[in-house]
Amino acid sequence: MLIAATAVVVVGAGAGVGSWFASKSSAAATTGITTTTTVQTVATGTITQTVAATGTIEPASQADLNFAVSGHVTAVNVTAGQTVTAGQSLATVDPTVLNAALVQAQATLASDQAQLATDEAASASSTQIALDNANIASAETQVTTAQTAANNANLVSSITGTVASVNLTVGQQVAGSASSGSATSGSTGSSGSGSGSGSSASSGSGSSGSGSFGGGSSGGASSSSSSASSSSAASSSSSAQVVVVSTGSYIVNTSVSSTSVSQVQVGNQATITITGSTTPVYGTVGSVGLLASTTSGVSSFPVVIDVTGSPAGLYGGTSANVSIIVKELQDVIVVPTTAITYSGGATTVTLDTNGTKSTQAVTIGPASGGSTQVLSGLAVGQRIYVTTVSFRGALGTGRTGAGGFGGGGFGGGGGFGGGGGAGRFGG
Repeated sequence: MLIAATAVVVVGAGAGVGSWFASKSSAAATTGITTTTTVQTVATGTITQTVAATGTIEPASQADLNFAVSGHVTAVNVTAGQTVTAGQSLATVDPTVLNAALVQAQATLASDQAQLATDEAASASSTQIALDNANIASAETQVTTAQTAANNANLVSSITGTVASVNLTVGQQVAGSASSGSATSGSTGSSGSGSGSGSSASSGSGSSGSGSFGGGSSGGASSSSSSASSSSAASSSSSAQVVVVSTGSYIVNTSVSSTSVSQVQVGNQATITITGSTTPVYGTVGSVGLLASTTSGVSSFPVVIDVTGSPAGLYGGTSANVSIIVKELQDVIVVPTTAITYSGGATTVTLDTNGTKSTQAVTIGPASGGSTQVLSGLAVGQRIYVTTVSFRGALGTGRTGAGGFGGGGFGGGGGFGGGGGAGRFGG
């Protein structure tokens, strides 16, 4: 099960940017814990609320192509990994029977047109003229159908991209596919079908599952092909005769929980980190599905992230962690979470006024990443005591933790958070 969570990240100039006025340390050798108290200057910063999810990188478009007519394969013109353009020939079947049918249909049309001319010259009855015109209309339809079938002896790519797989060999007998058209996956929807998998959670609740999106069908550049969106590649590419995927253009198929979906909007910015990589890429929310998928009693909604630009190192089918920015609080007062003390439901900080300590009640907002927004009770430029905790000895030399279990993470007395914790180390 894939689990994700909402995070609130502080960026920009936060509390702790300023002068260091005093410090003190205390060591508990038996526990391996060292606390350090410093004085920092209160400043402003930006707190960002995000919804985290996991998903799968996919090409922005994928065409699963099949011959629309039956016949023996006479040529396979491409191999996996080859770059192709829209309209380029990929393979052909023997057109002999198809061309003969076209010639016959054209001959029938010519005969019907000649019969009409003869009847008109002989001043035939209106009933006969109507019958002649009906025969011509039927013959024209037959010519169009035969011409399409003859054209479909040539399988062409409906998109520009890279050949992902070829499941054809010369001499192979293929059966024509009843479906036709091309499909493109992404934020605008597509023909065929698609599915997104992943998980997300909001306000600390986790869920997982898979969502689906897309549906219906539409005509494409080549009637000799059938295709499905890239998000259904796992099932469709195994049966498609040729699969072509777009290059340099990607999406992330993911999903968010029912508690988070109302926060996510089309156009929200997102940070995408490929599993195993430390370098993020960026994108925007392209679509948010309206129909939930429920797995083990947990509902999730499909979300498609459009990756910005053409970043290198992306490959279809790889997993990624996604952080969707759903709210930003700019130029707000932020302080290190460890500066806040929780007691009896009250939240306070310790001020330093020319070396004199005093307790100041504060109202706090969202907190994460070691910082907390202060809604009231502090002003920019004031100095506060901040305690950090280092773990040494039995717990690992040199490991530094963010002390103060109260108020960290998603806690806090206001904003997005819930209740605070029991207190903090040091003083």
